[in-house]
Amino acid sequence: MFENRTKIALVIFLIYALLVVFILNSTGVARAEETSLRLNARAYLLMDAVTGRILIEKNSQMRLPMASTTKIMTAVVALEKGDLSSKVTVSRRAASIGGSSFHLRVDETMSLENMLYGLLLSSGNDAAIAIAEHIGGDVETFVEMMNQKAKEIGAENTSFKNPHGLDEPGHFTTARDLALITRYALNIPKFKEIVSTKDIVINEGKCPRHIYNTNRLLRISDKIDGVKTGYTGKAGKCLVATAQKNGFRLISVVLGAQDHFSTSLKLINYGFDNYELKKLASKDSVFAAVPVKGGIVEKVVAVTGEDVVLALSEKEKVQINISVPLFIQAPVYKGQVLGEIQIYVDSKLIYSTPLVSIFDIRKKSIFDNFYKMIKMWVLGESDVYKKIY
Repeated sequence: MFENRTKIALVIFLIYALLVVFILNSTGVARAEETSLRLNARAYLLMDAVTGRILIEKNSQMRLPMASTTKIMTAVVALEKGDLSSKVTVSRRAASIGGSSFHLRVDETMSLENMLYGLLLSSGNDAAIAIAEHIGGDVETFVEMMNQKAKEIGAENTSFKNPHGLDEPGHFTTARDLALITRYALNIPKFKEIVSTKDIVINEGKCPRHIYNTNRLLRISDKIDGVKTGYTGKAGKCLVATAQKNGFRLISVVLGAQDHFSTSLKLINYGFDNYELKKLASKDSVFAAVPVKGGIVEKVVAVTGEDVVLALSEKEKVQINISVPLFIQAPVYKGQVLGEIQIYVDSKLIYSTPLVSIFDIRKKSIFDNFYKMIKMWVLGESDVYKKIY
């Protein structure tokens, strides 16, 4: 009887031990990094802006409300669909919206460009409504445009219900999606310019306005140059931040934080302290020679179409795989994609880039074959053609 109880206890202990190991392994990096960084947030993520590689994350695919970080997408749609010089008229609906405000008045007019400053610096919910009505005709149509753009970007776990971010059922995103949206937005020069602005005087509308960016990190660190704060009762304190150091750009996303500013700063400093840009290949570096069937020459050189620069830590092991076909049929054109190189870090694929032809190769004609036969007959050399070409 005692032996049976001992065996049962031993089995229970082993099961418990295995569960503990499984839980620790499944949370892995996120738990270890959270302990070392002491980050207090429901979800966070740090991304290399160049490649989109995620360097550290916690609950990055959890659907959460995102407060005024919503306005990143509002600005993207407005910048892509609107004319910056066009005049936006403030409706009663826009002027009466609650929450953070640009202090717009009914029937006030202002350029779309200045409205975007009010949207992204002052975090004006009134500016969000005014912009939505100006671009979409009405708020609901504009929100549809926001959701369509999210799908195009690849933010599959995002749903917008309004252009400002006030709490509403079905209005959510994830830290990962928000990073993808921000990475896309940073490729729009005007967006990048606005979110990096610390303060500005708007001399338009019914009265001049001197507005300050709600992102206090812009005044704390010279490395930080964006992007957007947010706060609501359900979302908590949120911040999407971006920073650059020696050409290395990071995007941090913090949702539901106790202190969104300090948490974001810790994330960004972690990235710069532990990762650096390393050039693995320069543009036009030769990686392969692909046989050409029916071409004027027998092989085409495959080169990188761009510099291959990745953010890497000292501990990571890098492996480069080359993928090209066994042969290619002539003709071949300069810049034609021949294959790709794949970059693995610690056995995980994190980046790939095309390998392209460095020159044109025309298809061999009857004249070329005749010319080769003449040369062989006159010079008596079977490889003359190769030497000439």
